[in-house]
Amino acid sequence: MGRRVDRLCGLLFSAFGLGLVACGGAGPEASGAAPTRVTPPKRDGADPAKVVEIKEPAPAVDAEAPPVRKDGTIYAESELMGTRFSINLWLDPGRDAADGGAAVREAIAEVDRIEGLASEWIAESELSRFNAAAGGEPIALSPDLFAILQRSTVIAEATSGAFDPTFFAIGDLWSFKPGATPPTQEAIDARLPLVDWRGIELDAAGRGRLRDVGMKVGLGAIAKGYAVDRASALLRGRGFTNHIVEGGGDTFVSGSKGERAWMVGIQRPDGPGTIGALSLENRALVTSGGYQRYFEHDGKRYAHIIDPRTGWPLDEADSAISVSIVADDATDADAYCTAVAVMGPERGMAFVESQPALEAVIIERSGEISLSSGLRERFVPAPPGR
Repeated sequence: MGRRVDRLCGLLFSAFGLGLVACGGAGPEASGAAPTRVTPPKRDGADPAKVVEIKEPAPAVDAEAPPVRKDGTIYAESELMGTRFSINLWLDPGRDAADGGAAVREAIAEVDRIEGLASEWIAESELSRFNAAAGGEPIALSPDLFAILQRSTVIAEATSGAFDPTFFAIGDLWSFKPGATPPTQEAIDARLPLVDWRGIELDAAGRGRLRDVGMKVGLGAIAKGYAVDRASALLRGRGFTNHIVEGGGDTFVSGSKGERAWMVGIQRPDGPGTIGALSLENRALVTSGGYQRYFEHDGKRYAHIIDPRTGWPLDEADSAISVSIVADDATDADAYCTAVAVMGPERGMAFVESQPALEAVIIERSGEISLSSGLRERFVPAPPGR
């Protein structure tokens, strides 16, 4: 059997899954069909930097076992968060494929749950309700949304606002569909004062608010990483410690592939294939670039990464083609990846070198590949011509 579509979340199990490549995913507008809503078992919230493993017993699932590939892995993918999510799970000796398939279904449902509460593009999401209450009294937040917002403020402060989740006050002026047009400078100037991460106010009781009317939070540069971490935590809690969870360029690598390390590639921006690969274990790799989601207007290309300090997409003349960040978890890697892209190649790499928990691969406009000091001996470049 080559592949089978599972009824949960449109999940596709495949015996022929492609090699995993960390690559920039499409944004919410790129997904034509709305994701299927799944209500999974209630989870406890967790600090995204220290994801709590889920140790609940797996519920019974009435489904046939998924196919196991020749290398001993189960591969599945689904469309969530406006991009492709995939799980590659190495089936430990003695473990049943049906149990592995059940754990994969739950992990995908967990991603769906995080999207349902943390997406600014879903009108009924918890985040949308939080945004609608801007300027009012603090409201109770779920542990997950509180954790994402809290981590967002920490990273915003660490990057001096190069990552700022309140950018969405301006972000929703932009559309990156082909044929779109940029907003006017006047429209951006009117909203720019609303972009200030310090306006996210959280208290010890798990409540939060946005300080000013009109402020809006967008979590597109951190919630996907958090969802990857939660899916991985669920798999580990079910006893499946060896796997890769990937969502649109946000990747967490857990354990190994039997006696071999997992290898994760970094996508080549100018075509198919990879520029090279990294051997990772219990670490995250996130790649971001403007080469997949953009529009052109009057001869100028506008990519989807917005500088929260100006309200405009990054200027291609001063920005990298692609930024990849390695960190302890996908939540941090996701947010820091955006921040480093906004900083630009030189300042971004200097920032990474100042952070012991971060590493980076930056592809500059010249085509030069810059590696942080901790990766220079670990990066395996693709053979010439491939």
